[in-house]
Amino acid sequence: MKKINILLISLAMMAFSCSKEYSSDEYGGYEMLTDYMLKEYQQGAALRTISASGVYQFYSPGTSVWTATLEPHDAGNGTLTQSVDWYISLNGGAETLYRTISRSDMYDGPVGLPRFDASLSLPAAIAALGNPSYSGNDSITFRFVLNLTDGRSFSTESVSGSLTQSYFRSPFQYTMVIGCFLDAGTVSAVPGIYTINGQDSWGDGWNGGVLTFTVDGTATDFTFTSGTDASIVVTVPESASTMSVSWSAGSWDSEVTYQVNYTNLSGGNAQVALSDGTSPAAGFKSLNICQ
Repeated sequence: MKKINILLISLAMMAFSCSKEYSSDEYGGYEMLTDYMLKEYQQGAALRTISASGVYQFYSPGTSVWTATLEPHDAGNGTLTQSVDWYISLNGGAETLYRTISRSDMYDGPVGLPRFDASLSLPAAIAALGNPSYSGNDSITFRFVLNLTDGRSFSTESVSGSLTQSYFRSPFQYTMVIGCFLDAGTVSAVPGIYTINGQDSWGDGWNGGVLTFTVDGTATDFTFTSGTDASIVVTVPESASTMSVSWSAGSWDSEVTYQVNYTNLSGGNAQVALSDGTSPAAGFKSLNICQ
């Protein structure tokens, strides 16, 4: 017990010493720094993430929707919350005020704090930004500002480490990167040059495995019966309407890998649209193509 008491006394003396050492009139006229801290301390506010989900996809904008449920936290257990401003921007550019959610638009959550639901589709976000051109790998950022009845506002500049971790998860900002995935199956054709590279780790070909690239109903089957690798090129013209890629299993798919590389028709923007194996699953394949 004596050791604990001595430690407490020592800590108290250190706090007192620090207060005296850093005493200054710059602390609002207070004699000691500790007085300033105790008298001028203010509680801030946070916008807790209850849930957030959704993806934006360039090739399927109609089903690209971001949704979230957010919960304002303030020193008055929600009574100081006045409104939340929702800003959006494209690729870090100028922000546009998309919506203001007032306190009356919110509902009480299970612990008595206010909550609200946010939802925004990719087409609606682009329309709100003035219909700028965009492409895959572009990003749309949502930034929220929590306004209190005492005139204070809190947003990304107020974020500290504790606000972004497990409980609060309160970054005030969410960024959606527009993906370039084409759904597995028959999809709208993306014109370009597709180079299929296949490998077999044993060196005896694909043992019956076949990769089929179909354009407007015309199928090109790719396989090889000996060696460790082979390749083929399929061109999808501007006039094409639909395309698909599918795998049919062989006898030793545990030896099989392959890649589908894409470039546009002018030979630029090279990228890996698909990398699969070993043991690729049979059926249609999704492609990732950012033009």
